[in-house]
Formats: sequence, C-alpha cells, structure tokens
Amino acid sequence: MKQQPPPKIRSYGVDSRHLVPMLRDLVELGTVRLADRRKRGYVVQLGRNVRQHAFDARDPLPSIQHAELASFLGCAEPPNIVLPPIDTISLSGLGFVVPYTLLATIASALKPRKIFESGTFRGVSTLTMALNAPEAEVYTLDLPEEYGESEVNTLSRGDKEWVRLSRTSTGFAFQGHPAARRIHQLRGNSIGFQPPAFLNGTDLCFIDGGHSYECIKADTETALKILSPAGVIVWDDYSWFVEGVEQYLMELSQTLPLYRIAGSQQVIYRRDPAEA
Repeated sequence: MKQQPPPKIRSYGVDSRHLVPMLRDLVELGTVRLADRRKRGYVVQLGRNVRQHAFDARDPLPSIQHAELASFLGCAEPPNIVLPPIDTISLSGLGFVVPYTLLATIASALKPRKIFESGTFRGVSTLTMALNAPEAEVYTLDLPEEYGESEVNTLSRGDKEWVRLSRTSTGFAFQGHPAARRIHQLRGNSIGFQPPAFLNGTDLCFIDGGHSYECIKADTETALKILSPAGVIVWDDYSWFVEGVEQYLMELSQTLPLYRIAGSQQVIYRRDPAEA
C-alpha cells in the first residue's frame, strides 16, 4: 500500500479581542502570582507550556492532525477505540489521556498482528495497544527486576528515577487483565538487545524506554530490523526537555519520512513496502 502524503498544516487565526486580556493575565502571573507561594505552580506550568509551544512552532517535522491519523495509516473510516479505566491511566505517573488516545487510534487503525514495545514501565501503553489490537501478540521489553549500574549507566537522571520507582510495578496495568494472555514480558537492556526471530515482521513498534540519545538510537535500530514491510514506528517524548529524543529524530528525519502528531509529543513513521 502506498504511503499517504502528509496532510497540509492548518493555520489558526488570532481573535484580537483576547490580546489585551492575555497580556494582562501574563503580567499578573509574572508578578502577583509569582510572589504567592501557593500560586507559584501556575507560573511554573505557564513556563513549561511556553517552552513546549515554542518547540512546536520551531519544529521542522511535518505534522498530522489527530483526525487524519487513521487515514494516514490506510484506514478508510475513523476507528472505534478503547481506553483503560482512568484509574489505570493514572498509574503511568502522568495521568494524561491524550497519548493513550493516539496509541489506541494507531493500533485500531493499523490492525497489527504483532506489536513490540520498548519500555514497559507500568504497562498502561501496553494494555492500551492490546485492547485496540485484539488479534495482536504484544511483546514488551523492560530492564530486569534486578539490575546493576551497568544496566542504567546510559540513562538520564530522570529515567533512572522512573526505573527505581517502577521496579516493583512493571506491567502492573495489564496483570490479571484478560488481554494479558496476549502480552509477553521480555527482560533485558535495550542497548545491545538482539531481537529474537519471533519478533521479525512486527507491525507496530512503540519506543518509550530510555530517553538518552544512545537508548533512542538502539531502540530505533532494533525496530527497523524487525519492522514488517508496511509497519509503523511511534516514538514518544519528542519534546523540548528531552534532548536525546529530539537530537536523534532530527538526524533520522534526514533519511526517513517522520511526521509529528500535532499537539502531542509523538512522532510516527510508516514504512513504504517498496522500501523493504
């Protein structure tokens, strides 16, 4: 199947009625609310949002709107999706619904038979993909329960903390769930990981493990080795505060057609069968 061309980026108008109130609110946040310790969190969040929107505005990757994602993947009709319960989503440590909505849309539209995930964590993404690809076998890779310093020396400080917090809860979201019979937990370091033969022909690879340049590079190289002729790779955490992901994907975009899913931190690639 020929890969769909990327949709055109939409432009958004500015309602001039909001300009003065926006400036007033900005001044208030930067003065009155910044001085109030109880309200300072709102200013911090504003700073993060400004950094993210500036990153989005500068991003050279072409974007795909959420509503056009299914069509990009060759699905004629927008698919129905299934999400884990909200209390399960909160297990991710973030509680955001949008990333799982996108993963659900991708899995439902693509109808993969085999999925590989790098970075199980607590298993919310794993369960989301399994629920929306009921015919798929899902293989998810995470570090061993017992690991040494050499296993994590390529991780960022933040990733090391996530690893520490999740050692006793890896895959917790899907344990005991009926979909768990199709989910296979793999253990090992993704750097130097040699994919077994049963992973060949994987239709969907989701990369959300270590976020250092070395980890993203190793996970991507694994995904490209096992990807089926029309397979899809999705990367998470393409953002201003994750330099390793940004740096590697910028380099990769020189040789592969990568697309940003608009309004998210996810990047997607679909292999053209002619390339395989």
